[in-house]
Amino acid sequence: MDWLTQYAWIGALLFARLGAVMMVAPAWGEQSTPPSVRLGMAILITATLAPTLAGNAPRMPVQFTGAIPMIMSEIVIGLILGLGARLMMSAVQVAGATVGIASGLGFAQQVDPIASQPAAIFSGFFSLMGVVLIMSAGLHRVMIEAAADSYTLFPPGAFPPIGDASSFVIDAVSNAFRLGIQIAAPVLIFSLVFNIALGLISRLIPQVQIFMTAMPLSVIMSLAVLALGFGGGMMIWLQAMEAQMRIFTVR
Repeated sequence: MDWLTQYAWIGALLFARLGAVMMVAPAWGEQSTPPSVRLGMAILITATLAPTLAGNAPRMPVQFTGAIPMIMSEIVIGLILGLGARLMMSAVQVAGATVGIASGLGFAQQVDPIASQPAAIFSGFFSLMGVVLIMSAGLHRVMIEAAADSYTLFPPGAFPPIGDASSFVIDAVSNAFRLGIQIAAPVLIFSLVFNIALGLISRLIPQVQIFMTAMPLSVIMSLAVLALGFGGGMMIWLQAMEAQMRIFTVR
């Protein structure tokens, strides 16, 4: 029975880390994904990786109190892994909100199909496209690869360095904000130039309510600019997302 107990202990350690990754990682951990699907995938991946990662697992502590810190460290590592990708996912939400404000459609609300909560119409669109690109580019498999390789970087049962984890999260937040503005930059630049032009026209012809009459044109032109720059911006984001996930891979 000793081998069975040790195998169950290894499975618990693996499930703690992988389950935490599945809970917060984009594509896998979306609110629209049923909890039973996330739980089933975490169990399936744990059972698949257990034979190959069993050699790195520590022995089961004699006392139950000794197992609690190990389980907690695995959960923390899993949350850090998933949070890095989740923060990069927020870049497309920042881009969507920025585009909505710049185009004059920031007031338009809909239920975000990914977050399952009200959001600006462009935020929901960008979030949905982000998940579609992650799945179509195979980055959901890169997440699993990073989670498996993380056992080489962070052995089971050991807490990650707090300073490195803090720097990782801070860098992810700054990169996400930068990418969000970069994706929305074409619409932002157009909106700035367009509104400056409207301001000059209104000064020259104050009798005309130029801002009211030009609003439909602003929306149409913003959509046209977005259509031209959307592909390039999302490809830049996709490359940044893959680079973020590859931090924890060793191959």
